Order: sequence, then C-alpha cells, then structure tokens
Amino acid sequence: NIIIEQSKSLDNINSLSSDNTEDEAIITLEKEAKEYLLSHNWCDEILDGWLAVSFEDILCIFLYHIRSSNINVDEYVWMVVGDIPPAYIDIESADNAKDVLKEYVDLMSDWVSCVENGDSIDECYPVEVEPSKKYAKMLKDRLNFILTEILDQI
Repeated sequence: NIIIEQSKSLDNINSLSSDNTEDEAIITLEKEAKEYLLSHNWCDEILDGWLAVSFEDILCIFLYHIRSSNINVDEYVWMVVGDIPPAYIDIESADNAKDVLKEYVDLMSDWVSCVENGDSIDECYPVEVEPSKKYAKMLKDRLNFILTEILDQI
C-alpha cells in the first residue's frame, strides 16, 4: 500500500518535542487535528500519526492511522489544519501531501463559490463558520496563498 510505504518516510508525531520551540506550533496543530478527527463518530481511535508537511502555524498536513467500527472507513486518513478550516482528506482522493493540499483547495473552493453565489452549501464539505461573504473572502485569500506560496514548495 502506497500510504503505508509513505508513512515510513514521514516524521512520527511521537518524535515531536514540546522542548523544541520549532515543534510547539506543530504540536498545537496536531492536537487540533486529533480533536477534529475524534469528533467524528466514524473515528473510534487514533492509532498512530505522522507529520507530512509543516508551514509553521500556517498549516500542517498529518497522516493518521485510525480505527473505526464502520467497515466503510479507511484505516488511514489525511488531516489539514492551521489558519484555515480543518478538513480530513480520504486516502482515495490523495496519496501524497501535494495531492492532499490540491484536494483541500478544491473542497474549500467549492464552499467559497457556493457562498459567493448565494447557493446552498448542503453538498459542500462542512466549514464551521457562518456562510457569509466575509468568511468566503477570508478563506478565498488563504486558498490563494496556498496556491501561490505553499503548493510549489511541497
């Protein structure tokens, strides 16, 4: 499995140290990612995790090995967190960090477009803010930053 092989080249989250100032922001975002995953009823437990990408406190991408009592849930899931709405990305949608970020931008751009056009967001990935033009603009700016400043660095 390409995901299992990839996890071997990533830094395990257990190697992060609160004594290391560079790791502090990552540890904070990793806690947020875990809380977000565990808030979903399909995620019973997080068995292991790896840091795939870190851009300080702007965003991190993690890969998690999870346990679920739902047989339709994959064992591995990507998480994107930071100064952006958190989101999980299925491993079928992306098998590396660059693809995860592209998928994230696509998901969130869909929400932005629906809000800007006054369309229903019922079919969009859930973003936990009011669907207002103000928040759509803020998210659109962050997505543009990801596309212009971050994506090529992965």
